[in-house]
Amino acid sequence: MEKLDSRYLERLSELYPTIADASTEIINLNSILNLPKGTEHFITDIHGEYEAFSHVLRNGSGAVRKKINEVYGRTLPERDIRELATLIYYPSEKIELVK
Repeated sequence: MEKLDSRYLERLSELYPTIADASTEIINLNSILNLPKGTEHFITDIHGEYEAFSHVLRNGSGAVRKKINEVYGRTLPERDIRELATLIYYPSEKIELVK
């Protein structure tokens, strides 16, 4: 067990050669752990609603569109934003339409 522990410690010392480097990484990792959680989906059997349900999953309950708007909202017209969103939600289907 000690040999394994020393291998881990050696690798960590390569990645974080100073106490400041190790401390910075610990702070960064703790910060990431405290970020808000993403959208959670609770899936249930919904008879006959596959298309609507599939769309909700594909668009991340609106999270994908929100991110597109954050990145491109000021530079792309609404039509292009909708097309990009559709490409992301339904890549195979959209590529077939473009061919």
